[in-house]
Amino acid sequence: MRLNWFEIVLGALWVGTAGAFGFLGWEYYHLPMAERLYSPLHETFGPAGLVGQGLGIIGSAMMTIGVLLYALRKRVRWMAKLGSLARWLQFHIFLCTLGPFLVLLHTTFKFGGVVSIAFWSMATVVASGVFGRYVYHRIPKTIHGAFLTLDALQARKDGMLEELSERFAVPQAALVMATATPAASKGLGSAFMEAAKFDLKRRARTRHIKRILSQHDVPAASHRRVAQLVTDELRMETQIALVRPFQQMFKYWHAFHLPLAILMFLVLGIHIAVAIVFGYTWVF
Repeated sequence: MRLNWFEIVLGALWVGTAGAFGFLGWEYYHLPMAERLYSPLHETFGPAGLVGQGLGIIGSAMMTIGVLLYALRKRVRWMAKLGSLARWLQFHIFLCTLGPFLVLLHTTFKFGGVVSIAFWSMATVVASGVFGRYVYHRIPKTIHGAFLTLDALQARKDGMLEELSERFAVPQAALVMATATPAASKGLGSAFMEAAKFDLKRRARTRHIKRILSQHDVPAASHRRVAQLVTDELRMETQIALVRPFQQMFKYWHAFHLPLAILMFLVLGIHIAVAIVFGYTWVF
């Protein structure tokens, strides 16, 4: 999977922000729990400290904004003009992974009571979100984010094969020899394993394809382009074989992820209400 400039910028912001706060508070975070209360850094980085509580507020706000904006983008028609659904999903993932990390720093890695319920709910939501992103990315879609049908996938595959045959004169036998594609998978578990296997073998498969192209006298200058086309064709074959179980998997994932996110925000709301009752109002 190639990263685009938007993902690179978000990734750099994620690493830079998380790394900066982690570095600034490291001297406090690595202290034993019994010593933190007596550290001069406690008033700054402790859960009720200026930075510590601020990280909790900012992290919670990031998760809330990330969820609301993405939900609105999917449901409000005029927001389709503000960018593709894929970009909004990337931004949603950025906010909803960096936010939990900042909340983790707010807890100073100490969990108990309502905080533990909120944290583990959050951790489960994040983990399920990462899994859902993996599944969603491997379901072929139109530029508007709608899932493609099997007929549309087959048409794309035929177009790739035609370009390989006509522009680069790659023998059909070479494509068949390049690598085997999975048969249609009936089970969700086997479909996931096939997709993971395809991803893990990407580099080895590319090298194998280039060796076969050399054996069939395809010009070296065309190897990169042809190898990419063959890889895309193989990915399309994999998508055709796995599209139905992956769409079913995504439907089940969505039914799990959404209620869990709602539970997380309910517990988070309780935690915030309790903090306010006890007078922990940060700089307000």
